[in-house]
Amino acid sequence: MPTEHVHSRADRRLRTEEKVISAAADLFLEFGYKTTTVRSIAKRAEVSVGRVMAAGDKDVLLVRCYDRWIGQLQSGTYTLPARARALTEATQSTRTRARPAATSAVQNHLVGIFLPFLEFFAAHEDLSRDYAAALMRVVGKPQVFETLAADLQDKLSSSLVSIGISEAYAQASAVALYDSYLGILFRWAASDMSLNEATEALSDSIAFHTQLRRPI
Repeated sequence: MPTEHVHSRADRRLRTEEKVISAAADLFLEFGYKTTTVRSIAKRAEVSVGRVMAAGDKDVLLVRCYDRWIGQLQSGTYTLPARARALTEATQSTRTRARPAATSAVQNHLVGIFLPFLEFFAAHEDLSRDYAAALMRVVGKPQVFETLAADLQDKLSSSLVSIGISEAYAQASAVALYDSYLGILFRWAASDMSLNEATEALSDSIAFHTQLRRPI
């Protein structure tokens, strides 16, 4: 059947793309963006260079890898390396000492939602800077600006509603918090900002948006 043949070709293409993305992800994490080549990705994925390029150039592949990693972080299926876990403990300790009475349970919860992403960027700082630069070059709409953004904003909005903020304000604040988070990541990528400084900047934004607000 022609339809079955079309589906079979589409399935093969998707499986090949999955192999390419997986190979690229492994090599980017192991060797970095600049050292990894399209040819090395093709060799790791056991496909031709043309098959790799059909999935995207290096910029597109890096963005797609980050879409995957961010999705795993949001779903809780990504395991942070030992270095990132150590950074987490240090950040949590510093944040607790810096503002013991200024944060509420909800504010800490919201910081906790973002913390895995900050930890991932800290654990792969050079690669994350290359990712930020690739986002500026890639034409299209990465998932981080679409489905992944919507999922995270829904989670933030629910947390804000839970402390009595009206749904309309909660949704608007969730979008603003997400934009703040992206802005902090880009600022981090372009400077010598530390993980603690990035977390504090996000905490300040969260503190502002968790003030109880109701329509006038």
